[in-house]
This record gives sequence, structure tokens and C-alpha cells, in this order.
Amino acid sequence: MSRRPSHHRRKGGRPGRKSGEPVAEAGEPGRVIAIRGRRVLVRPDGEGEDVVCFLSGHRAVVGDHVEFVEAKGTGGKIVSVGERERALWRVDFKGREQVIASNLQGLIVVASADHPAYRPGLMDRYHVAANMFGLELAIVLTKSDLGVPEEAAADLQWRRELGVEVMSCTPHDGQGVEAVAQFLLEHAGGGPWAFVGHSGVGKTSLGAALLPDADVGPIGEVSEFWKTGQHTTTGASIHELAPGAEIVDSPGIRTFLPAGLTPENVREHFPGVGPLHCRYRDCLHRSGEDGCVAEDEVDAATLQRYRRMLQEVIDMQERAKR
Repeated sequence: MSRRPSHHRRKGGRPGRKSGEPVAEAGEPGRVIAIRGRRVLVRPDGEGEDVVCFLSGHRAVVGDHVEFVEAKGTGGKIVSVGERERALWRVDFKGREQVIASNLQGLIVVASADHPAYRPGLMDRYHVAANMFGLELAIVLTKSDLGVPEEAAADLQWRRELGVEVMSCTPHDGQGVEAVAQFLLEHAGGGPWAFVGHSGVGKTSLGAALLPDADVGPIGEVSEFWKTGQHTTTGASIHELAPGAEIVDSPGIRTFLPAGLTPENVREHFPGVGPLHCRYRDCLHRSGEDGCVAEDEVDAATLQRYRRMLQEVIDMQERAKR
């Protein structure tokens, strides 16, 4: 099993087997390409059709390398889950750490110009997550035909200046979709790119525009496996744009916070803040800290959002101590 993020780790790892974990038996290697509840769809490394497998006591997410065996009457069952690298972890609404996908190359944060509104604070959180977990980062702005609010335009330009690729598209008419496809092709080979973002921003629409046959191909096949005709994203799945160029379509979220955050790594990974040469090396750049230079060197809006996230993490730590 993969270890949860620690305060000093950037990538996922796998410790030795703990008491009570299933004992691994030899199986066929494959990769999880979709997950729904307690069943996963596994694509064998060699030839052969995709297999629906029960987790059988294991925890697996899309991107995991696994071993599975045939199980009479059920398709198959997972017998081991390999070590994870470059996994995306979050804290759920109950405060539990949850892995979303593993063995990724990067994150493509899909945001809308409006309806729902562009959220710089949410973008900060994904930016921090990418830095923490060793993932590349890109942004796709949808619904730009509705007009881009001044705050959103300024924030996106700031992130461009930090080296983040920013693209715009309107999936319903295809404008800008080719540029996103070209980006994925040019940045392929290191694992899938996970499409992440707020509910309603158009992740699934963008995926459908990139994969016009998806309804009768990968998505249709998965729906048949799950015995459901729904096409809304209720679980993450991997789709191939071209050999080596893959995307992970994940469910939309209302809020996001990377797992494993400490005040120190908020300071280290928050975009546009560090490193700063304050009087004290352990300065967290809070208001009124002796010798802090943040208010002189970081723009006010960025510093305000940084301090908001920092305080949220400090408050979480205090609640955990009670």
C-alpha cells in the first residue's frame, strides 16, 4: 500500500506490509484505468482485454500499477498495488487524506472565466499541490467567450510570468481545443495529465472535445462495465489521446486542499512568496513578525491569500491536537 504524504515528502512511497494487510500473491501486471466504488478497471500490461476487478481489501486509484488474478464469476481481483510516484493527494471534507490519482506527469487545472467564477485561491491550492508532489502544472480557461473578468485576467498573467502554461478554449465550438491537444502531445511520456478543478467548469466537456469518440469508446465501455448509462463524471478514469499522451478525467470538487500540508511547506511551495530573506530563517511571513520582509517584497493580494492558507493549516493542526 502507498504511504500517505508526510510533512517532508514530495512523492508517494510504499512501506513494508503492515499487520492486517492482505498478503500478496503472484498475479498478472496491469494498470488501473478507471475506478467506481469497490471495483476497478485494469488494463493488462501485455495483450488482453481490460478486466473489471474487485479491490479485495486493497486500495487502488487510477494510475496505480497493480497485479491481479482471475476470479471465477467476478472477472478478477487485485492482489497487490505497486509503489506510487507523483500522486495527487487531498484532504476531504471530513479531514481525511485521500489519493486521487497516481503516477502522473502533471495537473491541468480547468477553470472557467465565469459561471462558476474564477477562484484565485483555489488555483493557489492546486499550484501548491503541484509543487509539493513534484507535478508539472498547466491551466485551461474555459468559457472565455463570455468575457474574462479583470481579476481573472490579472491572475492568469501573473501565473504565466511564474512559468505556468495558460491556455483558453471554448469546448462547445472547438475554439482552442487543438492547442490543448498539442500541449498534451508535446508534453507526453511521463504519465497522464489529471484534469482537475471546480464542479461545472467544463472538464468533461473539454475531455469530450479532445476525445470526440469517447461516448462510444472509452467512456461507453466503462459505463457498460458499471451497468450505468450516466455520462457525468462520478469517478476518475484514464483516456488516451495518442500513444503516451493520456488524461485523467476526475470528478469536480467544491473545495481542495493538498494533503500533508504544514505551515513550513505552505511557505516553501506557495507561488510567488518564497524564498525571502527575512531576519529569521523560520519566518512564516505572518503579519507583524519581527524582521519579515514579505510585505515589502510580495504583492498585497498574493500575501493575503498566502496568509489565509497558512492560517487554515495552522488551525487544522490546532484542531488535531485537541
